[in-house]
Amino acid sequence: MSAPLVRVFDNLLASSDHAAIWNYLSLPGWAYGGFSADGPDADRYFYKHFAGFRRDGGEARDPAAIEDELLQTAPILAEMWSALKKGPLAGQGLARCYANGMGGGIEGGLHLDSNIDTHLTSIYYPHPAWSPNFAGETLLFNEAGDEIVAAIYPKPNRLAVFAGTIPHVARPMSRRRSDLRITLMFKTMPA
Repeated sequence: MSAPLVRVFDNLLASSDHAAIWNYLSLPGWAYGGFSADGPDADRYFYKHFAGFRRDGGEARDPAAIEDELLQTAPILAEMWSALKKGPLAGQGLARCYANGMGGGIEGGLHLDSNIDTHLTSIYYPHPAWSPNFAGETLLFNEAGDEIVAAIYPKPNRLAVFAGTIPHVARPMSRRRSDLRITLMFKTMPA
């Protein structure tokens, strides 16, 4: 057996903390124009940047400064990060924290989050409820991008962790759901 491609942590937060994160992410303050694929035809979506790299990761790499930025901009997420780095993300330093919000029919493009194997992508699904009829799964592909190797169902209060070098994409949410598909990302590297 090989190591799992994705580590999944269900019921990550206590119910009250899960609700508090959902309420926080549901507040106004979304910007528009996020994208995960290049080109003029790439779907754009809403996002909230909380801390860390804003461009290509070429900025200064100071995890302590990134953690301080998170504490200043989003104390509730800094508290969550503090628990993550003692648990599922032990040994990792924060590189970036942000949220994406995609409406029905909007999707990301197949992409990598890093070209370094030890960099991790962690996606938290904060919704209080979800149905398979809503779709919105995160799909992971092989290196060639021609075969799905894992699908992550956006189960409420789930954290999925995988190498940032794995090609992945957010599939569109069904138009049956009228609000945003919100995901919270913690991008990390070895501390």
